[in-house]
Amino acid sequence: MTLKQLFRISKIKISNIEYKQSLITFHASITSKKAKCPVCNRYSYSVHDRYTRTITDLPVFQYSTKIVLGVRKFKCQNAHCQRKVFTERHDDILPYARRTLRVDKLLSEIAIEMTSGAGSKLSDKLNVKVSRATITRLAYRLQPPKPGKLTVVGVDDWAFRKGVNYGTVLVDMETSKPIDLLPTREGEDLEAWLEKNPGIEIITRDRASSYSSAIDSASPGTLQVADRFHLLMNLSEALDTYFKSVAPKINRLVKAKTMELCQEAELPESNNITGTSSVLPRFDSRLPVFEKVKELQSQNIPKKRIARELGISRNTVRLYFTMDELVPKSHSRRTNIENFRSYITDRISKAGYLMKDIVADIRQMGYSGGNSQAYLYIRQLKGTTGNMALSQSEINQQNIPYIKPLSTRRLAKYIGKNMNRIENHDERNYMQMLLKYMPLLRQVRKLVRKFKKMIRKGTGDIEEWIQTVKDSKQKLPGLTSFARGMAMDIDAVKNAIQLKWSNGPVEGHVNRIKSIFKN
Repeated sequence: MTLKQLFRISKIKISNIEYKQSLITFHASITSKKAKCPVCNRYSYSVHDRYTRTITDLPVFQYSTKIVLGVRKFKCQNAHCQRKVFTERHDDILPYARRTLRVDKLLSEIAIEMTSGAGSKLSDKLNVKVSRATITRLAYRLQPPKPGKLTVVGVDDWAFRKGVNYGTVLVDMETSKPIDLLPTREGEDLEAWLEKNPGIEIITRDRASSYSSAIDSASPGTLQVADRFHLLMNLSEALDTYFKSVAPKINRLVKAKTMELCQEAELPESNNITGTSSVLPRFDSRLPVFEKVKELQSQNIPKKRIARELGISRNTVRLYFTMDELVPKSHSRRTNIENFRSYITDRISKAGYLMKDIVADIRQMGYSGGNSQAYLYIRQLKGTTGNMALSQSEINQQNIPYIKPLSTRRLAKYIGKNMNRIENHDERNYMQMLLKYMPLLRQVRKLVRKFKKMIRKGTGDIEEWIQTVKDSKQKLPGLTSFARGMAMDIDAVKNAIQLKWSNGPVEGHVNRIKSIFKN
């Protein structure tokens, strides 16, 4: 197959093909001997002039393609026609166009599916680069498809500018395609739209009362379905309010438990300390690398790969392969510190010692080395003798027992969750402590889990749940307001639990509209 065969535009004759810098140029002309006047539709054979047009076509084998089209001007031979001279036309190339129709079709598909910025970048990758403004013009030029019979419609608002002005999007839930945009989120606009589009059986929406009232007024027989996601969001906000109301009780409990931990962790007398230090100094900076090499060696990893992954030389890897333990660095300057071993051992066996005091003492006793060598020797001696007494610095570095409280948002997130699925160990223990010592939280947890189960499985008596919250002997701020709000919209909430429809596809289109206006 040749390039001429790939070209495949009828009634165009290719006279030459050029290749230059990733560009294929087709020199072509229209084969017809006559042309039809666009005004009187009469054919003419009288050629008046010639000129060339440069037109972008689809790429070939990742090469950009241009058509240099020789075009003729004809004289109109109808004496009564207003047009005296006209240009011959071709079905695949519109007048004044700089692209073929097949390129326009490709770019129009990109324009309708992507934002202007992303569409411009993709067109560049496809070797038919156009600007963001061109993508936008193509999108505006397209005629939206006419929807068929609407049975299930989703409604939601979206922000032209957050906090300033809003619009409303309507989506055909059966096809998941947007069908209209309203300029505001006022109920009157939705009511007018519903009167123009009768016959809708189900409408999914968020909890906005303006939409509910508009639907009741314009289409009273339509089933309304509250969005399940918004119901869960409303529950989360209600729980946040509730935990703010019980925050003083939680703080008192946390403070009491923190004091208990502090009393349990009090240090005994200095001469009886045998506890393990929480922070042990690292003697040799090479030790972590050595341990990692030995670990990889046990897994039969090649030396070359170990060296590359750890960023060390292969000679170092070979040396570590031959060692069972890391040999301490040797110092060129030998000292007499071994003469004071028994004294140092006695001093580090008592808690609260300071290494600088030990070094000062052995220097008066005749130690001739440097301070760094003495500190290193003391640390190594402590490790080899198994002495576990804490130095003064290690005592100062011990963590004070403290229970870090969780925010009300995080408490609202965790209260209905399986405790075993809370990944953070401290947060899991914190929630278990609250549930153990605050019986009211166990009641709230039971209510939350029951509500989420109804939403998830689509079964359960929501009216009974609402009544349980209202009749609770304990005050449940936030949850009580949440229950009352659902009672006022009970039919839509019931439908949200029982029916499969939800506003998820509408939320997706809202995010898409936001990204388009952002770009």
